[in-house]
Amino acid sequence: MGNEQRAAKSSLKEAQLLASAISSTVKSDFKGEFKIFESNLTARVENAENAIMSAARTKDAIIAGVITMRRQLDKAQRKFSRNNNSDELKEVLLDIAEGVSRLKIANQKVAESLSFVSKPTHTAVGLVEKFTLSMQVNSAGWESDARNLDANLFELSNDSSPSEMDDLQNYIATQGYDVLIAGDDRSSKGIRIAKEKLGIQSSSTDESE
Repeated sequence: MGNEQRAAKSSLKEAQLLASAISSTVKSDFKGEFKIFESNLTARVENAENAIMSAARTKDAIIAGVITMRRQLDKAQRKFSRNNNSDELKEVLLDIAEGVSRLKIANQKVAESLSFVSKPTHTAVGLVEKFTLSMQVNSAGWESDARNLDANLFELSNDSSPSEMDDLQNYIATQGYDVLIAGDDRSSKGIRIAKEKLGIQSSSTDESE
């Protein structure tokens, strides 16, 4: 294996290690941020579920209480229509009013508990935006490493000719071998043709003659 192959192989090994490191970093950063995102999103749903189910149970109890009080009122009204005893009807009405007041307080507590769901510290959309922003911040580091990898590969893709080949051509050009190749035809044209055969670039003077 020649020097160029050994050097290229060594540099490519470095590029492979850098690529592996970038992949590992991206994977680690994504895994960490996703774990936080997933945990917060799950908590968002679970907290909302607890509040919603508790509110639903309270609303069922409120509805049941209202139905019971309506029955009491209907019963009191029928009784009043029979005996015209307003004191009994007043007592029932005051009891119902007190009961409705208690139900309103309970309903207010339901509204307060549900405000936690409708106005949370972090909405699902907010959590997604936070996760996306974190990925963008991390990606700055990924891009920096990726640029280093590209620079490494760009350097390895140098398409310039080997200096040894240039040195050889320069040596041939300075030794006057074009005259040897030209043989008996030492004219400008003959010399130019000889130089072309040797791969020597003709000067502007030679081309004009």
